[in-house]
Amino acid sequence: MNELLEALKYLLPSLVVFITAYTLIRLFLDDIKSKIQPATKESDVQGLLKVENQKIMLPLKLQAYERVILFLERINPESLIMRNHRSGMTALDIQRELLKNIREEFDHNLSQQIYLHPSTWDAVRNAKEEITKLVKFAGAQVEISTSALAYSETFLKMAGQLSQLPTTFAIEKLRAEMKQL
Repeated sequence: MNELLEALKYLLPSLVVFITAYTLIRLFLDDIKSKIQPATKESDVQGLLKVENQKIMLPLKLQAYERVILFLERINPESLIMRNHRSGMTALDIQRELLKNIREEFDHNLSQQIYLHPSTWDAVRNAKEEITKLVKFAGAQVEISTSALAYSETFLKMAGQLSQLPTTFAIEKLRAEMKQL
């Protein structure tokens, strides 16, 4: 009899812990099941998954749009000149600095393409390439030993002659895509 009481002394607390754990887990699973239960059709489940995916992806997409627009603003001709022009630079110096800056900015934002439509990313990449061509073409119009100021004037004059800057076109494409969200 003493052995039975000794066994119950250990068995009874274990049984209470087991029943409590079982009850809590069962309540937790029933709660989850009740939330999922209305979506019994596969299309309903797909819809719930799509909504959850959008909650996660929308902020990431908006951040990508912001970063790409910032990139395009930073490679805008006036912005490039203002950020990179320093006294004592030659035309060759500033041209190299502009090309380096464009390349670094683009490389820094390269991963944002996964959030953009391919045609929109093409517009961004084309804007970068067109600005790069403009930088090189302006460099071909002046002597490499002339001042950076003379180069800057030529570069900005050439950019001003364009009907629309490639960066402006890409920004408009980004804004149109953002509105579709």
